[in-house]
Amino acid sequence: MEISNWDDIFNCDSVSFVLEKDQMEDFLKDLGNEIDEQGFIIDSKTKKRVISQDEDEIKLKELGCISSASKNFIKDNIASYAEFLAQKRIL
Repeated sequence: MEISNWDDIFNCDSVSFVLEKDQMEDFLKDLGNEIDEQGFIIDSKTKKRVISQDEDEIKLKELGCISSASKNFIKDNIASYAEFLAQKRIL
């Protein structure tokens, strides 16, 4: 399946892709988020900082992935991935 826009991504069952920083910012905006002046990911409506998988605020530069069909922000480190997988009982 060819992915041509964000709607295609949102409607896919399974997609793997790599984004550059500016593409990730656009993707976050489509999810209802933005980046504050300190680099943290925030909810566009409430302006509150989003919480990562490890229950901590997360900066764009720390973002490893967003789990599919949700807004679970996972930091780009092995501990965060392992915790996410363990909670999903995949590990």
